Amino acid sequence: MHRIQLPVLALAAALFLLGGHVADAAPADPRVHHDLAAQIDPAAHRIEVTDTITFPDGLKSLPRRKDGGLVLQLHAALEVTVLDGSSFDIRALPADAKPTMPPRRSYALVPRDGGDVAKPVVKLRYAGVIDHSVKQVSAEYARSFSQTPGTIEDKGVFLGGSSWWVPRFGDELVTFRLAVTLPEGWAAVSQGVRPAAKDGTPLASTWVCEHPMDEIYLIANRFTEYGRGTGSVEAQVFLRSKDDNLAAKYLEVTAQYIEMYRKLLGPYPYKKFALIENFWETGYGMPSFTLLGPRVIRFPFILHSSYPHEILHNWWGNSVYVDWGSGNWCEGLTAYLADHLVKEGQGRGHEYRMDQLKGYRNYVNAGRDFPLTEFRSRHSAATQAVGYGKCLMTFHMLRRRIGDKAFVTGLQRFYRTNRFKRASWADVRTAFEDATESDLKAWFAQWVERTGAPILEAALVVEAPGRTGDHPRAHPGAGGPGLRPGRAGPADVRRSTDARAAGRAHDEEDPAVPARRRHR
Repeated sequence: MHRIQLPVLALAAALFLLGGHVADAAPADPRVHHDLAAQIDPAAHRIEVTDTITFPDGLKSLPRRKDGGLVLQLHAALEVTVLDGSSFDIRALPADAKPTMPPRRSYALVPRDGGDVAKPVVKLRYAGVIDHSVKQVSAEYARSFSQTPGTIEDKGVFLGGSSWWVPRFGDELVTFRLAVTLPEGWAAVSQGVRPAAKDGTPLASTWVCEHPMDEIYLIANRFTEYGRGTGSVEAQVFLRSKDDNLAAKYLEVTAQYIEMYRKLLGPYPYKKFALIENFWETGYGMPSFTLLGPRVIRFPFILHSSYPHEILHNWWGNSVYVDWGSGNWCEGLTAYLADHLVKEGQGRGHEYRMDQLKGYRNYVNAGRDFPLTEFRSRHSAATQAVGYGKCLMTFHMLRRRIGDKAFVTGLQRFYRTNRFKRASWADVRTAFEDATESDLKAWFAQWVERTGAPILEAALVVEAPGRTGDHPRAHPGAGGPGLRPGRAGPADVRRSTDARAAGRAHDEEDPAVPARRRHR
């Protein structure tokens, strides 16, 4: 089979000056573990779950009530009871006056008399119907996919953090074992790996994830499965209809892009990466797999555009998690090291950056700008232009400022330090300050915490009596100090031209942050 030619560029060359890649980092200690046995009836839109919940580090890191109990939230359509062997009793709390989508209910888990709360265990059974139709969220936004918080139907099953199908105690990270019972011919996919049976064969529709996750996915359909070993990582493809040729293409490029990013950033964090065909058009990236729509996966250009983007999300967003309260840094960084990196390797990086400048100029105008610290997810052309476009250009400016070698060192340090943890823009800054041994606080404040972009113009400057010359003069965007005349050297002006040709500063309020995120 023909092999693709992956990008060879200065950024990759800088990698080899570092004398190897970063060492594997120890994961953060998990706070909650779920042992889930789920039975799904797609035709009835119904799920029934038995969930044994343990707390490896006790309850010290979880919010507690005055009576020592815990508060959990679950989808409101799921009726829940506590089973024998639990350290707690359960009671429903008053419904929240503010509606949510999907509707959810809060419960209090109160310690039983004599219960061993030093090693607390909660055994729950919950069951009900989850059936939220797939709807387009933003019809005026050309890149808006249809979405659902969660659905169980004969076309397929999609459940994640947004479905609230697994109890949440707060914002904890979780590990899990998930065993799913489905109709004959169906299979389930989730994060992690399938454990082996006694005969060594993988257990069907059973998944174990030992790494801390910020949510648990359950994807199910009538799949044809393909697989190929790529060193320590298993490449997998799950298609809704048999297609050997399509599967072979994805298995091959999976291996190549994982190896490319392993050399650039550090070890791939999981033991598998799976392409899963969804039953509606999506472009989602989850830990150790991507969920792409049936038309999307058959576009030939996807193999070297959107697909490496989703693979890279396993480093950014799906193992180094986003601290949503401080802004979403990972979409712009992923776009820069995937979509832009591929174009740069083809000698067309400048064209890609120019497209981002045009998007910012065209869509981020009066009343639509906001700082990167306020970006959560894209839901319009303006949020796309800021959260993806301006963010990736910010990383490009940073690379130009500190050089390829320090930029790669900073990326590796950021990954190594924050893997399986939530990371903020401040953590990004710390990694690059450590890599450069310099103070970047003012630089990050200018480009991350403020709105606007440089506005460049040519001005006629009198240099000496009888001599004139044209010189670039930079004016600050309204959101920050920018590049001031008399202080910016030619290199700074060149960087700012890459950053943005024009911009204006205004604030735009993002919608409320959903409980859980999936990356695109």
